[in-house]
Amino acid sequence: MTSNAESVLLARYGWPIEEEDFGREDEPDVVGCALLEEVEGGTRGKFVVRPGLDEENRTGFAEWAVQKVGRFLELGPVADGWQERSDGAWQLWVRRVEMPPV
Repeated sequence: MTSNAESVLLARYGWPIEEEDFGREDEPDVVGCALLEEVEGGTRGKFVVRPGLDEENRTGFAEWAVQKVGRFLELGPVADGWQERSDGAWQLWVRRVEMPPV
């Protein structure tokens, strides 16, 4: 089942969330990665998650991605700490973190 946030990424920007084995077996808390690139005429994006990621984490990733894309387009990459890659694109890795109760 596709979440609302995942549908927004696809409908608004044309960017599906893809499953890809990006390694990092030693970091099981890494859920996925977002990659944005400023190109002539706009911005291009790619979003990948671990293969077989459960629905709750995939939905959480999609919601996070929609928020980060909006902030990137509005404020640029610095506001959220996007890392600049050697090819000129920007990336953010997503980790699953459990916060203690307040």
